Amino acid sequence: MKKLVNKKRLLATFLELVKIDSESFAEKDVAVKLEAEFKKLGAKVEFDDAHKKTGGPVGNLIARFPGTVKKPPFLLSSHMDTVKPGKGIKPKHTNGKITSDGTTILGSDCKSGISAILEALKVVKENNLPCPPVEAVLTVSEEVGILGSRNLDYKKIKAREGMVLDGQTPHELTVKAPSSISLKVIIKGKGAHSGMNPEAGISAIQTAAKGIAEMKLGRIDFETTANIGIIQGGRARNIVPEEVSLIGEARSHNSKKLLAQVKHMRQCLEKAVSGAVITVNEKKFKASMDFVALEEYPAMNIPPEEGIVKFVLNAAKEEGLAIETVAGGGGSDANNFNKHGIKCPNLGCGMNKAHTLDEFLNIGHMEETVAVVLRTLANKAK
Repeated sequence: MKKLVNKKRLLATFLELVKIDSESFAEKDVAVKLEAEFKKLGAKVEFDDAHKKTGGPVGNLIARFPGTVKKPPFLLSSHMDTVKPGKGIKPKHTNGKITSDGTTILGSDCKSGISAILEALKVVKENNLPCPPVEAVLTVSEEVGILGSRNLDYKKIKAREGMVLDGQTPHELTVKAPSSISLKVIIKGKGAHSGMNPEAGISAIQTAAKGIAEMKLGRIDFETTANIGIIQGGRARNIVPEEVSLIGEARSHNSKKLLAQVKHMRQCLEKAVSGAVITVNEKKFKASMDFVALEEYPAMNIPPEEGIVKFVLNAAKEEGLAIETVAGGGGSDANNFNKHGIKCPNLGCGMNKAHTLDEFLNIGHMEETVAVVLRTLANKAK
């Protein structure tokens, strides 16, 4: 199938898409472009109402490609949004890879996946290849908590299996991914002038720091990680900070370990808060805390013997690609699809160093992804 891939067209599609700004909550322009592209292929396109819950300008794009044989529909999915800084991307093509100019991310996460889906369907149409009906689902707000697929209108989706294209290399098929719980914490102390009367204040920042210092963070074990990623607080350098907010997360492939880690992080902060007590003019003041833990997405665990896994592995083998199943450390839309009964592993599509200014796309890998998708669709049509 790789010989059928139009490399020049695939690259042109990718370069055009990454030049369309689509940071999270700002996907409207690329959504309009993709709507037109899918309609050219003969697909019926609609948008759901996910944006009413995510707060963005547009919902998830659902394109129904009729296929050429009467078989159950097959899902293909990538996300339309990018991380920041993703405005004004200027892609550069050198030595088989694409980079940005260094002032922005590239956006191969995940416009390489979208480009691969479009190219696969174009090849099917122009060669009249055997292909089951395809439901292409392009999600919004994936980079900010996988919100698009979390709020997808699943009543609109008939496919029970498919593939997400959102990873590094097509030589890896992610079949296992952790669950994630986000943490939002507000610690309140007591404000005071830091030079004239610091004894009358309770520093919310210092209290938070004491709690964070007691936490086990980073790599907890082979299945579990944790992080405090954002700390915001204080109003001026000469005011004892009366409030600070913390945003963090914990991830694990093991639900018991995940809950235990979140409990540990909460207890560390509770201990610090309980110790932040002062007396001013015979009146006692105590720090306080609001702690909110929210599941961002569930764990994914597709058994290696599952039919869709075998199909993708066999497709790659037929294309001459060495591919292995792996456990990932991050989540994707595949987590939510599997939660809703759609068996859906995650295949890489050429992105590297995603979410950084050093991000680049391996063009050859993106081509291989298209070949694996085409072979999978052809085998599904038999």
